[in-house]
Amino acid sequence: MSTPAETEIADHVDLRSLLEAGDEAAARAAISDLHPADLADLLDALEEPERQLQLFRLLDPETASEVVREASDHSKASLVDLLSDARLSAVIERLDTDDAADLLGHLEEDRKDRLLRRASPEVRRNVAGLLTYPEDTAGGIMKTEVATATTSDTVREVIDSIRRHSDDFHDVHDVFVTDSRRRLKGHLPLRDLLLYDDETPLERFMREETISVEVGMDQEEVARIFEKYDLVSVPVVDALGRVVGRITVDDIVDVISEEATEDILKLAGVGVESFTGASPVDAVRSRLPWLVFNFFTAGFSALIIAQFEDTIRQVAVAAALMTVISAMAGNAGTQTMTVLVRAIALGEARGPQARRLLAREALTSLINGALLGLSSALIVYLWRGEARLAIVMGFALLVNLQVSAAVGTLVPLLLRSFALDPAVSSSVLVTAATDWAGFFVFLALLSVLL
Repeated sequence: MSTPAETEIADHVDLRSLLEAGDEAAARAAISDLHPADLADLLDALEEPERQLQLFRLLDPETASEVVREASDHSKASLVDLLSDARLSAVIERLDTDDAADLLGHLEEDRKDRLLRRASPEVRRNVAGLLTYPEDTAGGIMKTEVATATTSDTVREVIDSIRRHSDDFHDVHDVFVTDSRRRLKGHLPLRDLLLYDDETPLERFMREETISVEVGMDQEEVARIFEKYDLVSVPVVDALGRVVGRITVDDIVDVISEEATEDILKLAGVGVESFTGASPVDAVRSRLPWLVFNFFTAGFSALIIAQFEDTIRQVAVAAALMTVISAMAGNAGTQTMTVLVRAIALGEARGPQARRLLAREALTSLINGALLGLSSALIVYLWRGEARLAIVMGFALLVNLQVSAAVGTLVPLLLRSFALDPAVSSSVLVTAATDWAGFFVFLALLSVLL
């Protein structure tokens, strides 16, 4: 299949116009050579649910299942609401179990039960089992289609088994070797089956050192294991060490994207708001609490400034200079905080690594503070010709950069110590603290010298 982009399609045919005109034959011809991922992009671009449904009805069940897997959550939700139980059930039958469980997991209980009753016994059993796991764990993202064999099986028996179940395995990378109770004993890459005679038992050449993950492991930790060991697939085991599924690298790519997006949104104080699916009400509900919190922190900053009205009246330029101090310290604090949050996410903020990271940030803030403090003091002196004001500016900037480094380090670590996500609006807290410290240090020092 070719994979032209949507813009290339638009050059020779207006799909939307064809759908609006009801010309299904021309519309089907226009999309006949498209990859499912490109069809999913088209589906997202159409936006109107009725047009999305029109396009979806042009697809054969196999292609439709692939498009559903690639479509955005917003488009999935629209289609699920509009599709009949019969059509949706046909799509679910063709999805991998992890994708089917993900789709069913967002439905109301009564419809979920109806669709599971329509499913084949094997799909019903596997998908219902996956729905019992939290969606952000290894069990929640694994698929139950897994190629297994016992230690006594021969190469010929394994190859024959894979051929018989070829419809179940779209992307076999490894065969996981178990004992008679399905407890993991080793693995072998698929290519190894080509290197040995047909009658060779697996126990002679299987690889016993096998990385596995437990069903309850957080998906972020699973992603770190994939990265550390350069894996393309990994078996998922239960508490007894029995193989219950597998996770492949394409699932991990989705996890990395999802977790990175979540962290970015949380750092900005907008929760886990969707880019395309959130309504204005959802967006307000997500953002307003942190804006209200920011309103009160800004109000406290105003109270600090109000205590030094006389000082500002005597040195009017102080009103301009203190904003420079708070802005620079806020940016420095955000830099430190971002480094810490990223280190925590990657599991690098532990033990000796954490101490080295904290020492580096402290030294960095000290050097930056000294350089910027001296530079700002020189600029203020050349500008205003007032030595006391220059000294206060330089010293306040030096102190506030140390505060920003301390706060940018402590906020993520404190959140983690309380079992909270370190990314949750850390930037709001860091900015508030550096504003308070910057205004107070600068104006208090200036008042003393005056």
